[in-house]
Amino acid sequence: MNLNFYLSSYVKKNGTQLLRLKMETSNRDVQYLDSGISVKSSQWDDKRKKIKRHPIEEKLNASLNTLLLSLQKLYYENEGISAKRLLYLYKNSQKYDSSSFLDFYLQIVNEARLKGKIRTANTQQKYVKKLKEFASHVSFSDLSVQFAKDYEQWMLEKGNKVNTVASNFKSFYAVLNKAVAIGIIRTNPIKGYQIVTENTEKESLTFDEISRLSDLEIPAHYKGMSKARDMFLFSFFTAGMRFSDVCRLKWENIIGNEIIYTMGKSKTRAGAKRTLPVAPKAIDIIEKYKGKDEMFVFPPLYGMADKSVEEIEHRLYISNNAANRSLRIACEKAGIKKWVSMHMAKHSFADFAVKSNTGILMISKLLGHTKLSTTQHYLKDFYHKEEAEEMNRLFG
Repeated sequence: MNLNFYLSSYVKKNGTQLLRLKMETSNRDVQYLDSGISVKSSQWDDKRKKIKRHPIEEKLNASLNTLLLSLQKLYYENEGISAKRLLYLYKNSQKYDSSSFLDFYLQIVNEARLKGKIRTANTQQKYVKKLKEFASHVSFSDLSVQFAKDYEQWMLEKGNKVNTVASNFKSFYAVLNKAVAIGIIRTNPIKGYQIVTENTEKESLTFDEISRLSDLEIPAHYKGMSKARDMFLFSFFTAGMRFSDVCRLKWENIIGNEIIYTMGKSKTRAGAKRTLPVAPKAIDIIEKYKGKDEMFVFPPLYGMADKSVEEIEHRLYISNNAANRSLRIACEKAGIKKWVSMHMAKHSFADFAVKSNTGILMISKLLGHTKLSTTQHYLKDFYHKEEAEEMNRLFG
């Protein structure tokens, strides 16, 4: 690759011209980088590629040399790359802190927040906070497989579950891979560290338990319990709609006997837009909330139409915790001895569909999965229950 400085043809009002660095591998692969230094044509030695007869020529030439060396170093570390890729790597090396991993991690968090990915940003912020507790200063050079093992051991000793540790490291890994992609580091320093997960059986409510919850008489003054029960049942009768999507559901999403909405968790991928037929029992629940709010169907986001994405995410977080508490009280009163959560509505629907002999392709479609393998993995616990029941029937 050829790397050469030259004077831009544009002459500024003060008579100076900008020095640019030309990166070239061929006539078709040419990129330019502004040096930020401008001099008069009489102060530039094009043959020697140096500034001359300038009051601070030594300082300016040193700056040009530093820039050139930075580009050469990047090129040698990524030999054979194009001029376009080299420019990309250089700009990112300037954009991000190239030594502090914690600073880089925080910048990734901030980028997610600016893109409106508030939930992702909040989760990653917790991971950064935890990492800072383990080591207040972490540079890229500190990272290794042994560092990862020490951090894992520290989290386990602090009482973190295996899957919580895994979630931290999945984010950790992804951030390091991004650092590799933009040229801050050459390879992922914890590559080779094995992320371990535990298979936790998905808990669900039987249809009998769903019916008991539905039939439970809740006194009028227990409004929180009634709302939580309604949203849980609505989720169940809409094929396990996520709590956040139930809360975000707008009246405009209900068209005739169909709900048309975009899944919040997967809104950037194909297949995120869903069309669901509204079951009669779901319609009965919706009817209770007509006229309560002009935009949103369910209470958690009432009056939040003009709020920011971050304010809405905060409200959803608080509402989810409150709804889970109220739902558990309702389930206890209905004689259901399980640690119930709003998310369990999705598991309960999947379990009910399996036991009702619904085909896996249809279950996949109803759950909003784009890959059958995702559904197969998701349903393994529910089919496992069916297998156990069949073995008991055969040999019990």
